[in-house]
Amino acid sequence: MSEQLRLQAAKSEILAGLDKALAEYQIAGLTKKEGKVLFDFVGSSQEIEWEYSPTVLSPKKFFFPQEEVFLEYTADGKITPKIEAKPVVLFGIHPCEANAMKILDEAFADSHGDPNYLAKREATVVISLDCKDLCDEDAFCYNVNSHYAEAGYDLMLHDLRNDYVITVKTEKGQAFAQKYFVTKNADSTAYENFQKAKKNAFSQYAPFKDLAKLPEIFEANKGHAVWTEEGDRCLSCGSCIMVCPTCYCFDVADELALNLQRGERIRRWDACMLSGFAKVASGENFRATATDRLRHRIERKFDYLMVKHGQAVCVGCGRCVRACLAEISPKKIVEALTV
Repeated sequence: MSEQLRLQAAKSEILAGLDKALAEYQIAGLTKKEGKVLFDFVGSSQEIEWEYSPTVLSPKKFFFPQEEVFLEYTADGKITPKIEAKPVVLFGIHPCEANAMKILDEAFADSHGDPNYLAKREATVVISLDCKDLCDEDAFCYNVNSHYAEAGYDLMLHDLRNDYVITVKTEKGQAFAQKYFVTKNADSTAYENFQKAKKNAFSQYAPFKDLAKLPEIFEANKGHAVWTEEGDRCLSCGSCIMVCPTCYCFDVADELALNLQRGERIRRWDACMLSGFAKVASGENFRATATDRLRHRIERKFDYLMVKHGQAVCVGCGRCVRACLAEISPKKIVEALTV
C-alpha cells in the first residue's frame, strides 16, 4: 500500500471480529494450555492471551512446520505434490516476530520459491500486537532494532488501553479489517502518544555498537577468542536452532510403505549446531567442532545473511538464550566482538 492507513477499534470489537472470522478462518494466537502460553489454534477469541513473554516455539511453525509431507509418489512414477494451505488468522505476534516473518518470507521466496510456505503465507492474515516495553529479561530486540517492524504483518495493533489503533500494512489486511472489524478513523494524537511512550520505554536501551558494520566486524574476527570460549561450552544439542524464529534449515527423507508401492517425501527441521549436519557421504565433516558450528550459526545471523536481508537475522527475541543449557548468548558474542 502506498499510503499508511490507520483505523481505530475497541478491544471488544476486535474480539467480536475474530469470532466472526471463525466462520471462514482458523484463528491462531497466544493461548494457555496446561499452564503454559503458546501459539495454537483457538475456538474462541476469549481463549487468546494478549500479554506474554516470547513462547518456546515461534509462530513460524504455522508456515514452516516441524515436519511436513510435501509430495507423495507411487512405484509406477506418479508424483503428487502435497500443499495444505487453509485460511488462518495469526493473531498477536510481536514486532520482533514480524521481523522474523519478513526474513522467512524473503528466504522462502528466493529463487523459484517454496510453494508450500508461500501458499500458507498467502492464505494467512497476520495481525501483530505492538510492544509498549521490553517483554522479557532475556529479550534484546532493541540491540538489533527489531522492536519496530516495517513488514511481516498485514495489520498491527497499538494499545490505547480501551481502544487500539490499527496500522493497515497490506491490501489483504485492509480487506480483513473492513469485513470483520467495526472501526473508525484513528486518533492521530493518541497514536503519536503511544509511539512517544514506547520510545521513552526503550530509551534506556541501545542498539549494538556499529550495528550496520557487524558483517565487516565478523569477517575481521573469525579468530577471536570468544569463539573458542563459547564453543568449548556448547553441548551441540541444537536447542537454540529449534526455537529460533529465523532458522529455516531442513532435512529431507523418503519414507516408503511396507509394500514398496508408494511413499512420501518429508522435510523436517534440521540444525546446523548438530554434529552431523555438515557431514557428507565421504565421511568428511566441514564443521566438525562445536566452535566451528557456533561461529557458523552466529555468522549467519550477523554476517552474510545480514547483508542479504539488509538487517540482522537475529531478531533478539531471546528464545535461544532461554533454551541453551550452557547459557550461550548471541548478545554476549556480539558485544565481545564490538568492545
